[in-house]
Amino acid sequence: MVLAVLMAGLGAASAHAAGCPKLKAMTPPASSEAAPSETGSAWQVVTGIADGALLLSGGERLVPKGVVLPTRLNPEPEIPAQAEAAARATLVGRTLQLGPSEQDRYGRRVADALVLAPGGAVPLAQALLQAGAAYADPASLPACAGELKAAESAAHAVRAGLWASASARLDAADMDAVAARVGLFTLVDGRVRAANSVHGLLYLNFGPRWREDVTVTLPASSAARMSRVGLAPAILPGTFVHVRGVVNEEGGPMLALRTAAALDFEERMR
Repeated sequence: MVLAVLMAGLGAASAHAAGCPKLKAMTPPASSEAAPSETGSAWQVVTGIADGALLLSGGERLVPKGVVLPTRLNPEPEIPAQAEAAARATLVGRTLQLGPSEQDRYGRRVADALVLAPGGAVPLAQALLQAGAAYADPASLPACAGELKAAESAAHAVRAGLWASASARLDAADMDAVAARVGLFTLVDGRVRAANSVHGLLYLNFGPRWREDVTVTLPASSAARMSRVGLAPAILPGTFVHVRGVVNEEGGPMLALRTAAALDFEERMR
């Protein structure tokens, strides 16, 4: 039932991303050589969710591309708990078809995937997002940024999974709350107080003391491509923006955005 609802909603989301690459669904072979329980197989069954990764029947841990699964390092324990519950309800017992993969520094498999079901195949990232089990990470699948954020917005609209928590997105004015997320992928909303371009970086400041308050950086080249005239710092103060990325400590909390798709303006969020 959950997958049927997801498949019905993903058609609208896909219209937001032209050229988003898709895995082609294939039928798992019947031979035991590629059984869903074998390590390294392109087909695996999801057996659980643990701290930012999916547990697979072959004994591997999978980090899906295009999303970030909340971990128990989050200072708000209900967020990872709600996300894991949503992921379990949607995926445990389902077979995945894994795309080309790489290994991260923790030995986990990083890959795009499809969730196989009798009615068809659902992209794994979108399934997790619409269930409210993850945050969209457009930097890891740039061509699919619009589709990923549309799926996330659908879950946010109905407060699914992690979106039931008021702390799933933070206010940039709450510096302490943002600072508590150092090292964690975080979504932050706020009104730009000052903007400057320095040494090839666009700086967005959300408070009067940039060395202490929340700051966002974005490569100036990426900012320029966001509009025909570029994001001139002079026009940005007073603008309400929505950003996503890993929080670092640089005097105050800072999010260094890797792509312009990690920044949205208020009119694009409505």
